[in-house]
Amino acid sequence: YIQKSVGVKLLRFASTIGNSGAGVVELKPDSPADSAENDCNDDGDPLNDRKAVQRIFGDTDGDGVFTRGEDGVLLKRFAGCSIFHPAHDHWHFEEFARYRLVKPKTGRVVASSEKVSFCVRDSIHIDAGLPGSPDSIYYGACTKDSITGLSVGWADYYGSTLPGQELDIRGLPDGRYCLRIVADPAERLRESNQANNDRSTLLRIIGRDVTDIGTSC
Repeated sequence: YIQKSVGVKLLRFASTIGNSGAGVVELKPDSPADSAENDCNDDGDPLNDRKAVQRIFGDTDGDGVFTRGEDGVLLKRFAGCSIFHPAHDHWHFEEFARYRLVKPKTGRVVASSEKVSFCVRDSIHIDAGLPGSPDSIYYGACTKDSITGLSVGWADYYGSTLPGQELDIRGLPDGRYCLRIVADPAERLRESNQANNDRSTLLRIIGRDVTDIGTSC
């Protein structure tokens, strides 16, 4: 929908990023909370950010399905930076998504929001039929010490009213536009499939009205 007031015209939208792989997406804070090594955004304050380590699990029991408590950590790798997000009052993993509005005929970017951060956690169950998908939320907290992530078959949903879920479209003429959402745009996370990180939908914007045409672009 369009949010409009004096000097403001925003395209607001919801987004969902999910895990359809065979294993979990898991991010663990690195180093003690007060360690100077945690200053991964180089602002001089090690207390407002933490290095994030991705923990990749191996199929320890050999059954081809992720089993919590059975399958052990195979690899730990630096994945990026988690920071305190004042607007949401919890911790976010940086560069988890990227939003762009483009002209469908030319591909020209007319609005963008880079380095969108998420509190990566289980919000909604998107595919209960995936092997290894738990019935209930496992990753839920977003404190500075929380292990965050996405369980198999679960997704993180961000509603259209949340800060960051908007693009500035002041001055754009009416017409058709392509809204593109890319998960992990900087490829900070190791995944089994990088080909399903890009989603698009065709919109028609006329004044204060926006219509999802219902097709990708």
